[in-house]
Amino acid sequence: MSKLYMFSTTHCTKCPEVKKALSDKDIEVEYIDAEQTPELAMKYMVMSVPTIVNLDDDETYWGQEQCLAFVNAL
Repeated sequence: MSKLYMFSTTHCTKCPEVKKALSDKDIEVEYIDAEQTPELAMKYMVMSVPTIVNLDDDETYWGQEQCLAFVNAL
């Protein structure tokens, strides 16, 4: 399985649905608060949340729709 980061914030209203989808599929992911670790968010050019970064194939999925589509395809 790919190494995944999911960037979110505590006040994001769309992040919980993506987190639930990841959890329901038992997908291993490292959750990162973009506000708590801005240097990592900048490294991966995170401009909005939720954002999922797939480190193995260097793909990034922005927003709830793209993130859920990616999770559902796994």
